Amino acid sequence: MSYIQFFAAAWLVVGLSACASAPTPQAHQDAIATLPVLSSSSLPASTHTVVTGETLWRIARMYQTDPEEIARLNKISDSMTISAGQTLMIPGQRKNIEPTSNFTAGGGTEDFIWPVKGRITAYFRQKTGGINNKGIDISTHDVQDIMASRDGRVVFIGRLTGYGQTIILDHKDGLCTVYCGYAASSVKIGDEVKQGTILAKTGNASGTDTDSFHFEIRRKHRPQNPLFYLD
Repeated sequence: MSYIQFFAAAWLVVGLSACASAPTPQAHQDAIATLPVLSSSSLPASTHTVVTGETLWRIARMYQTDPEEIARLNKISDSMTISAGQTLMIPGQRKNIEPTSNFTAGGGTEDFIWPVKGRITAYFRQKTGGINNKGIDISTHDVQDIMASRDGRVVFIGRLTGYGQTIILDHKDGLCTVYCGYAASSVKIGDEVKQGTILAKTGNASGTDTDSFHFEIRRKHRPQNPLFYLD
C-alpha cells in the first residue's frame, strides 16, 4: 500500500472532526448506523472473575465479544476501570463455550499501554461545549515521552484542524491509535514501531511545558473508550 493510501486511511480514521470541536459529519453517522449491533441478548450470560492486568478489551477477546457489550451489561461507565477480583457478566455465552486460552493477563504487545503519565482531565464521551470527546485528555505537567501504545505502523504525522499536531498508528487488525498534542516527532510516516517506542515529546511548538495530551483508540473508524483497552 502506498503512503498516499495510508494517508487516506488515516484521514478516514480521524474523520476530519475535532476532539471536542466539531460534530461527526452526517454521512459518517449514517455509515455507523448501518453497522451490525454486537449483541447476543437472546443468549444467557456467564461470569468472569477479573485477574490482575486484565482489561475489558482483553476479556472481550477471550470470550469473542465486544468491550462495550460487557460494559453495558455490567453498568460500567465511561470513567470506570475494572479491578482484580471483580466479577463480570459476559454477554451471549452458551454453556459449552470456554474463553480462549491463548490470552493471559498482562499479555504483552497485543495489549495497549498508557502513552503518557498524567491525570485524566476529560473522559470518553465527556461533553465540552456540547460535543462528545472521542478519546481521553491527559494533563502533562512535565515534558515527557509519548510512547506507542501498541505495535503498529505510522500512517499519519501532521496537523489536523481541532486536533493539533497528530500521529496515527495503524495496528493492522482494524484498530488505530491517535496521539494529539506534541512538540516534536521522533518518527516518520511508514515506520514500523514496537510498543513503548518513543513517538514524540509532550508540549507544543511554543515551548510550553504544561499541556493537555489527547489520546484515542479507533476500531474501524469508530471511537472506542481507551479506558476499556489500556493496561
